[in-house]
This record gives sequence, C-alpha cells and structure tokens, in this order.
Amino acid sequence: MNKLLNFGGGGLVAEKNGVQSVERIFALIEQLAAHPAGASLQRLAQDTQLAKSTVHRLLASLVGLGYVAQDETSGRYRLTLKMFELSSGIVNSMDIMDVAKAHLERLAQRTGEAVHLVIRDGQDIVYIYKTENGPMRMSSRVGLRSPLYCTGVGKAILATLPAEDVAEIWSHSHPHKLTARTVTDLAQLQAQLAEVRANGYAVDDEENELGVRCVAVAIPGPDGRAESAFSISGLTPYMTPERIRRIAAMALDSRTDILADLGLAQQR
Repeated sequence: MNKLLNFGGGGLVAEKNGVQSVERIFALIEQLAAHPAGASLQRLAQDTQLAKSTVHRLLASLVGLGYVAQDETSGRYRLTLKMFELSSGIVNSMDIMDVAKAHLERLAQRTGEAVHLVIRDGQDIVYIYKTENGPMRMSSRVGLRSPLYCTGVGKAILATLPAEDVAEIWSHSHPHKLTARTVTDLAQLQAQLAEVRANGYAVDDEENELGVRCVAVAIPGPDGRAESAFSISGLTPYMTPERIRRIAAMALDSRTDILADLGLAQQR
C-alpha cells in the first residue's frame, strides 16, 4: 500500500511540476510580447519574477523550437514570426474581421459613437476590433474579455442560442453585479433575450459599465447561431430611447450588408 501511495504521490508531483513549467513558459512569452524590440535576460527574469537560470533554460527551449530569437549584438531576446503564424491561423479563419471592418467604420462615422466587434470565447466575449469617431473615448480595448450575460454583444449572441445552451453558459459564468443594473438572475436574462429576439437587437443599459449604453446586433452563421456581434456604445445622456431605436435601425442595415458580403444574404 505504501508503495502505491508513493507512486501516486510521485505522479502528482510530476504533474504539478509540468503545469508549473507551462505557466512559466507562457509568463515568459507574455513578457516577450510586451517587448517587441527585445528584452534582456535580466529584464525578463525581473518581469517574470523567475530565477535567471530558469529563464535562460526556458529561453533556450523556445529558441530551439524557433519561437524566440536572440540578437547577436545586443543579446536581447524577442519573439519570432513563428508565434505570429500560430495566432494568424486563428485570425485568418475569422472572415468576419475583414468583411465587417469597412461597414463598422461607416457605422461609427454615421453615429459618431464607438463601434466594437467581438467574438464569443466560451462564456465570454473578446473584443477583436474597435473604431471611434466621436470626441469621447471608451475604456474598452481590443483583447478585452467580458462575460456574455452582462454585455449587449453577449446578449445579442445568447439570443441566437437555444434556452438549454444559455442555461449551460449561465451555470459556468459565475454571475455577479458589475453595476447596480447587472442582471444576475437567469429568468430575468431569459426574459431580456426574448426581447432581443423580438426587436432584433440587444441593449446594454449600464449593465457592464456605468454611464455607458450600448446597442448590439449579432452576426448569425448559416445555422442561425452567432459567434460574433457588434455594438455601438455611447454615453448614457446621449443614448435616449429614441436615439437607440435610430442607431439600432442603422446597425441592422449594417448587419444585412455584412451578411451579404459573407455570402449569407439569406439571413436577412
């Protein structure tokens, strides 16, 4: 019995060490990404809070695999294009970015507001494009991750999914109030989604950020389910009910044009 326990413990230690190594590698990669011109071994060790010997060993592995290069003159390390090739494979598969960009820029010009494009990632949405045309600047940024349940774009996407899928996403979302208006009850969310389906668009009424209202429209695929959506965001005093309706009409027109360019005109 003792031998079995010792063997099992060794397996757990090995697994723990393996996870730790992976975490350290990605921490190092993230720091390298933050220094596109390159960073010294000492700087990387400082930023990752790892021993220089550990960082040197991890860098040697990444150099050997072709993901990192070391400048012969300065000695600094930087990511290679091989890392970009990995991510570009994902980005290139998202035709929505190339197709939607021009339409969303025009929408920003017409409304004078910030326009965002997002994709779904599990229980969250990730901002992949942002354009602003007015004097105000939103705190949102490309790469920002937010929950589906409390964002206009998230609700627009959820409204295209069956109720059981929404419930499954909800069960893994850990809902909590980001503002006093955030919905943290599934029944209330389902009621909102019914309105989204009836209206064709979603509204985020200061549920994700105080002082900001958003109008959002999903971009459904051939099966009617959406993995992406876009929104028009503005300061609450200027996003009156009447203006929201006008902006929603423009957003729906833009969605129709985007779908047509994607070859999904039947989704109009």
